[in-house]
Amino acid sequence: MTRLSLIVGSLALVLLGRLASLPAERPQAPPIDPADWPTYNRDVLGTRHNPVEKHLSRDNVAQLVEKWRYPPPLSLDLVGVISGTPVVVNGYVYFGTATLPAVYKLTPDGKRQWIYRPKNAALLPTSVVTSGLPDSGFANSPLVTADTVYIADVGGRLYALERATGKERWVVDTRAKPFPGAHASNCIFAAPILAADKLILAGGGFEHFAATHLGEKCCTGRGFVAALEPLTGKTLWKYEVGPEPRKFSKPVKIDGRVYHYGPSTSSVWCTPSYDATTGLITFGTDAHNSPREPTADDPRTYTKHSCAIIALDATTGKEKWVTQINPGDIWNYSHNTYDAKTGLYKDQSIGDTPKPYTLTIEGKPRRVVGAGCKNGVFYVLDALTGQILFHTPQYKGPPSNHPKDVPARMLALPGAAGGLQTGCATDGKAIYTNGMDMPLLGYNMQADKRYQPPIGGRVVCLSLDTQREFWRHERPRLKAVGGTPDKPAFTNVGDPVAAGIALANGVAYFTTQVSNQLVAVDTSTGKKLKEIPLGPVWCGPSVSRGRVYVGTGNLLFAPSDPQEAFFPKQPYGRLLCFGLPGRDEVDKLGSGTD
Repeated sequence: MTRLSLIVGSLALVLLGRLASLPAERPQAPPIDPADWPTYNRDVLGTRHNPVEKHLSRDNVAQLVEKWRYPPPLSLDLVGVISGTPVVVNGYVYFGTATLPAVYKLTPDGKRQWIYRPKNAALLPTSVVTSGLPDSGFANSPLVTADTVYIADVGGRLYALERATGKERWVVDTRAKPFPGAHASNCIFAAPILAADKLILAGGGFEHFAATHLGEKCCTGRGFVAALEPLTGKTLWKYEVGPEPRKFSKPVKIDGRVYHYGPSTSSVWCTPSYDATTGLITFGTDAHNSPREPTADDPRTYTKHSCAIIALDATTGKEKWVTQINPGDIWNYSHNTYDAKTGLYKDQSIGDTPKPYTLTIEGKPRRVVGAGCKNGVFYVLDALTGQILFHTPQYKGPPSNHPKDVPARMLALPGAAGGLQTGCATDGKAIYTNGMDMPLLGYNMQADKRYQPPIGGRVVCLSLDTQREFWRHERPRLKAVGGTPDKPAFTNVGDPVAAGIALANGVAYFTTQVSNQLVAVDTSTGKKLKEIPLGPVWCGPSVSRGRVYVGTGNLLFAPSDPQEAFFPKQPYGRLLCFGLPGRDEVDKLGSGTD
């Protein structure tokens, strides 16, 4: 036997010994099942519809009871605000918290299996929206795959965690190199999705608050959509929204605010969709944080990419089309949300996921995308060209508590925190829109007029082409909100529906943001089937295997300002699970390691 063979033989014996001493391989986690709700919108099409749900129905949903809550009653655990729709896979629940930032995995019976806390997590329950440039907090939902949990925070970081243990695999920081085009103001409010074997991430500059600082030579951030390698987080391609911001040849002044850099297209806070039929990723964009520098040839102070719906090739990230919905929208916290001179509402971005589906037009099938906008309108566009085919009526009058000449089929009044925010849904038969009437918020920057309460809210069911309205569930106004029973802070306040709708087996589920209810209605008639009080909430529900999941807590929008007491506040949250009495499908899954 040669010396080399002795060495090789010895190494082989050592290796075999080490392999024998290793623990048995971890059992493969169950694959994602059609009964699961593995991402914010449940699927990459953005439908928010669970088509295989058979346990809960319009006939029994009135029997819903609380199965469990986390933390349980009397627990000393503190969980932050849960804003993103809970994700449910194989009965296990995953969610992130916007305050006291952490990511949780719960067992099917509501016990904590693991918790992940980022190193930079804020220790105090502060709002992620009104505290300037946020650095931590999970404002949206995770994406769960066969072995990984992906979740992004408002500090601009994307985390990949091991599904079984919560162990950190990698982190991508979009505020720092090596991320291409890293920007110090990048935030991520959108949920990640998978498209054509790529991890799709949307985000961008959040300089709304920075623009209010005197001497701030704003703004240089812009929105982006990027494709990453799921295993490593390596950037495969990155699409930047609009032209690169640059220093102006001379400052541009708008409403008394002087800008030195632009155009800034802000953040893409809309969760994108992916359509395998067309190979396109589609998403909406935000308003400009700072203008474009006008020229003699082109006097516009905006670009076509602001407040627009955009489609990209999923393979290359190449722009296929851009359809602007609201031209001339330049807004940040230093501006009013309504321009009386032009009659334009501001901050009219598209945060609703554009949903691809097939529509029959003149007897021929046509692939379209449908999306709601903060101007209160739902749009249907040709999926291949971006041509607007249909839309609902739009209110264009001035902001008022008692607006006149409101179109009969208007879905919601426009506003910076109004219209159709995000989370509209479709079951392939109809469109279901949430709605929030809040036209007076920020229309006047004076302290005693800036924060005005909502005046209405509703869910509306429309035909896929928006031309017919099947029903609307109008939320009744509340007689009194905030303060004390003897001296309420507000009276006659509307009840918005601002978070995502969930559809399953003939039932639409949603939450209300002033009365703080979980509501279930019949998708055929809009008739209310069940209403459950939750406490402060700004989270849409999910439905999986006969159960409904929703998170609670809320600090939006001004947590310490008594003028905004019309949105009940709570700096901590709970994850609530509802189902039918007795044992069900989830109980049979057990609570072992997933």
